[in-house]
Parts: sequence; structure tokens; C-alpha cells
Amino acid sequence: MAKEKEKETEKEEQKPEHPQTETPSSGSGMTLYTWLILGAVTLASSGGGFALSHLMGVTPPTGLEIVDETANQEDAINVMLAKQTDQRVWVEEFEPVLANLDEPGVTRYVRVTITLEMSPELDETKGREFMAAKKMLVRDWMTTYLAGLSLEDVRGSRNLNQIKKDVLQQCNELLFPKSQPFVERVFFKEFAVQ
Repeated sequence: MAKEKEKETEKEEQKPEHPQTETPSSGSGMTLYTWLILGAVTLASSGGGFALSHLMGVTPPTGLEIVDETANQEDAINVMLAKQTDQRVWVEEFEPVLANLDEPGVTRYVRVTITLEMSPELDETKGREFMAAKKMLVRDWMTTYLAGLSLEDVRGSRNLNQIKKDVLQQCNELLFPKSQPFVERVFFKEFAVQ
């Protein structure tokens, strides 16, 4: 009997003080929190993979067909029209244009950097290629236009808004003659008079 009591006391000493209770989820080794994190990571990964496959799976654009001087301008513009449904505006930035102002006896100049906001109807890839070919035309007109302005013509917000309107109108006429205007707005990135 003494041996039995010694065995019982040994078993009681070996038992932990706080008995562990099993939760329904601890039997599988994973908690609800772990499953939620695993599900979120899986969902994010699959969404990223789907987006990447659509970005990488698109065939590269063939580019803008070169239009000679005798070709119809409207056909060239129709080639650039966007065919996607998720249309968004895009911008085309120009290098600074520097011109002397029309001020007799004093050397004053203006430095202007513009950004054009293009219509979402115009395909961005083909439109950028088209704009790259036509930028020199716009820069030349801008230099001539600014050289005809006086110091008073470039002062004040009313005059700056008038210059924006003139640039907008002329860009649409130079780039898209006999067509709808695809330049929607003109932004001044820099307008410095010295």
C-alpha cells in the first residue's frame, strides 16, 4: 500500500498546476486569426497576379503610322483615337521656351514651360509618338508668339489666362487642323519674366 501511495503522489507532482484546455481550433494547430491572414495573403497575391498578367499579356503597340504630307490629316487622327473603355486624360510636357519680349531699349525675356492636358479620346501611346513629332512646331510657334508680347502683356492673372487660351487654341489648330480639339487644357509649369 505504501508503494501505491508513493506512486500516486509522484503522479500528482508530475501533473502541471494549470491543466491545459483544448480549444476547438487548437486541435488543428491553426487559429482563426492565422486563417484570416492566410486568406488575405492569398487574395492579394491572386489579385496582383491577375493584374500583372493583364499588364504583361497586352501585345505591344505597333506605333503610329507615318503620314506623309499628301495623306489626309483626319486619317492620321483616327489612327490615334483610343479604343479602350477605361479612358483617362494624359499630359504632355514641353521643354522650356525662352523668348525676348517686345520691349524697346531694354532686354527683357520670358521663360515658359507648358504642359498640355490631352483628351482621353486620344490613345496615349500613339498620341505621345505623334506629339514627339510635332513638338518642334509648337515650340516654334510659342517662341514667335511670346516674342510679340510686351511686358504689360505678361503681367497679371488676366493676361496669363489670355495667354493660356491663345496657346490652347493655337495648339489645337497646329496639331489637329480640321478636326475636333484634343488638347483640353494648358498648364504653366514655369512662367518667369526677367
